[in-house]
Formats: sequence, C-alpha cells, structure tokens
Amino acid sequence: MHGLSGDFATMPLKDVVNYLGNRRVSGKLLVQRGGVYKDLTLSEGAVISASSNQPREYLGQFLINMGHLTEDQLSRAFEAQRETDFRLGKILVIKEIVPESTVLSMLSLKFREMLLDAFQWPDGEFQFEGVELANALEGLDVRVDLLDIHREGEFRETAWEAIRAAFPTGKARLTVDERKLAEPRQPGSMDERLVQLIKDGLTIDEMALALHASDFYLYQRLYALYRRDAVKVREETTPPPVAEEVEEAGPQIIGSESSVDEVLQAARMFIDGLNYRDGEVLARRAHEMAPSAETADLLKQAEMGLLEVLRLVLMDPPQIPALQVPQAQLKTMQLSAPERYLLSRIDGKRDVAAIVRVSPLHELDALKYFQSFVDSGFVKLNPR
Repeated sequence: MHGLSGDFATMPLKDVVNYLGNRRVSGKLLVQRGGVYKDLTLSEGAVISASSNQPREYLGQFLINMGHLTEDQLSRAFEAQRETDFRLGKILVIKEIVPESTVLSMLSLKFREMLLDAFQWPDGEFQFEGVELANALEGLDVRVDLLDIHREGEFRETAWEAIRAAFPTGKARLTVDERKLAEPRQPGSMDERLVQLIKDGLTIDEMALALHASDFYLYQRLYALYRRDAVKVREETTPPPVAEEVEEAGPQIIGSESSVDEVLQAARMFIDGLNYRDGEVLARRAHEMAPSAETADLLKQAEMGLLEVLRLVLMDPPQIPALQVPQAQLKTMQLSAPERYLLSRIDGKRDVAAIVRVSPLHELDALKYFQSFVDSGFVKLNPR
C-alpha cells in the first residue's frame, strides 16, 4: 500500500486505524488538526514510534503522571540528553533512573493515548505514506497493534458519554467523601494525590496539569470514584473573587471591525519592526478570523520570533522566579489552569527554564504566562 489521505469528515480516524491495521501496513501516519500534529511510524500494522507537538503527550509526562518519575529527575534527564543523541527513554534506562520494563510500558501507553485522543477530534486530516521499515525508532522495542487501539476506541466512546454526564466541564471543582474511598490508600498513589487536590480546591483542568495526566486517564479515575459516591461536582453557591485580568488585546491601531487584510498588514508591520509580541497577537487574530496558508505562515514566523525574545528575556541568563503575592491571595484569584500550575511550581530554587522544561505546556505558552506574571507584578525574577 503506497498512500492514503483525507479528512475526518470523509473517513473518521478510527476507520483509518482499522483499515491500516487490517492491512498490516508499514509506513508513516500523520494526523493533524489546526496547529496540532501527531506523527506515527507503523510496522506491519503496529505503532513502533510516535511523536507529537503536544507536551502532555511526551514520554516524560506519562512517567510523571504514573509516579515513575519526578519533575526534578526529568529535568536531570534532559540535561544528560543534551550530551547525547539518544531519545529520552534510552537515557532514562542508561542512567538507571527508570527500569527498562517501565519505560517500555509507558511508551506503549503513549502510543495508544496519542491516537485515542485524536479519535475525539470533531475534525482533522490524515496522511499515510507506505514505506518499509526495519526497526523501532525510539531506541527501545515497542509495538502497539492498531486493531487493539481501534477496539479500545470503541469502548471509550461509550465511556466518555458516561463521564461527560458526570463531569460536564473541566472547570468544575469537586467534593470528596473520604469515608467512601477504598482503604488503605497508598502514599503517593493516584487516589491519594487526587483526594489532596480536590481538598485543595483545584478544578479538574488544574488537576490534569498538576498530575501531568492525560484527560481520559484522569476522568476515568474520577468517574470510578464518582460511581462509589465518593466524589461529586461541587455546587458553587457564590462565585470566587475575580482578580484583575491582563487582557491580551491587540495594539490600538486595530479596531474590532478591522478586516483580515488590515490585521495582516499591521501584523507584518510589527514583525518587520521586530515587535514580535504585538505581531504574534495580530497574526493569531488574523488566523482565527480567516485561516489560510498565508496566516499560518505569518503566525509561525511571529511565534518563532517571540519565542526567541522570551527565551532571552526570561531564560538567558538563568533567572529564578519569586512570588510577590501571598499564596493565600493566589487561591482567591480567578486564574486559568495553566497560570495556577506555573505559579504553584515557583519554589525559590528552580529557574524559569527548569520549570518550563518539565511542564505539560508548550514552551511559548508557558513563557508568555511568565512574562505576564512579571508585567503584572505577581512575580519577580532574580539572577541565579
């Protein structure tokens, strides 16, 4: 089989996976939607390697979520990786940080979750190119059969319906009745960590980031506790106090009624003038107004420029962030899940780069949040 391409409206991804699995194909499968892509290598109907530009789908995030790795250990592994051309899994085994059997298990989970997550996309595109492959590309021998993933996807369709009925939104906060939990809970276990996060008042979205968890794994566990009547959605009687929010408004030369061409022209002007911050805002707005290859290219240019600027400002030389507001005050503020996650990682020891590197967020997004913290006075940067 040489090639196959299309969109999900013509052929849903689960059908693509079933088709390729039944034909035991070898080659490359690219799945994308918007700016998200997943690149999988197939050998005789099985996934043997996979990469994604979604940080929550990186191997290190799965290892942290399952309790096999700490953020500090992951940071040290990244440092060691810079000295070699090995992939992270191989580094963790060589350095004896994580047993090989555990790394293999987590790679298998990663391959499954990457495709199963895309099964939930309402739209998207796929492209398969058939080529003969010899060995796995991860440096470790892992094979996950496409037909097994397809069967799991059919089960999850029903599971998600029940889960969404119990937890309609990730912005919900929960209550827990510890008397109805299974005993004893092991220290550091998923249930133990979930209970503490619920008691701390985190939303489900905030829990996902704090645990470095994939959506299905977290919701599945919460639903199991919900079925025991141990966890419920909290009924909010009064809205939480609202903090002053820093709006990412575009430059004043652009009004709400501006056309796409006007926004594009202004974006190019700022980018040409090396003002990537305003240029990125306007390029993103233009792409949202009328997505095209032109707006996508301009947005990518603006993002790359802004990323380099923020790296220089926040990470070179290394700087340690320090909170300028009490933790108690942060708890009363209306912060987004990523903002609350990043602020919770500030400990007076780790520099910005160390926090961003192991976070389940895109580097550019994380650095933009840090810059907004500094601009608003929440955070002060001190030389390491």
